[in-house]
Amino acid sequence: MNAAQHKALALRETDIDGALRRMSENVKLYEDCLHFFPEDTTMKQLNAAVTNSAWDEAFTAAHALKGMAGNMGFVPLMHNTGQLVIQLRGGHMKEIPAAMQLVNNTYRDILDGIHQYFVYANEKGEENDDESK
Repeated sequence: MNAAQHKALALRETDIDGALRRMSENVKLYEDCLHFFPEDTTMKQLNAAVTNSAWDEAFTAAHALKGMAGNMGFVPLMHNTGQLVIQLRGGHMKEIPAAMQLVNNTYRDILDGIHQYFVYANEKGEENDDESK
């Protein structure tokens, strides 16, 4: 992982070191997970469930997204999704739209960081920096 790649995720307050520890310091596995994260349908399921007021499905999707975000080190997404889980669990339906806005914004920011990560992986002239895992 080069310095620019590290910065692309670090700017999103991603706990890269923690995620790598959970993945036994396997950068290839982390990059594979980063690659497939945007293809995961959990966020789409969450938005659909909230739109349809399917609260049990929304809770399940939010809880799953929170876990994925935590494993990947996406700290703000994990926290915002965690707040949504609490509101869904507590039946605080008036607060769901604002919570969903935060989750969606944070999710888009993470997707942007992932995109930049892979763009920077393809740039020439950037030396590999093992200390910036």
